[in-house]
Amino acid sequence: MGGADPKSYRWLSVGALVALALAALIGAVAVRQAAKEHRDASDVKVRAERTMQRIEERLRALENESATE
Repeated sequence: MGGADPKSYRWLSVGALVALALAALIGAVAVRQAAKEHRDASDVKVRAERTMQRIEERLRALENESATE
């Protein structure tokens, strides 16, 4: 009833560390990508809001013009 060779435990430990490092790397990349997508979505929202403000200002200007005529 012999136990497993200590070298096999060492390789298992190395393999587990490599797997953890890869999982951490994939997690970091996923978080970074999610942050970029959130930032891009926020930028689109800000641009849309500014465009709406310009349209509303122009509409008010046209209403004022037509009221004075």
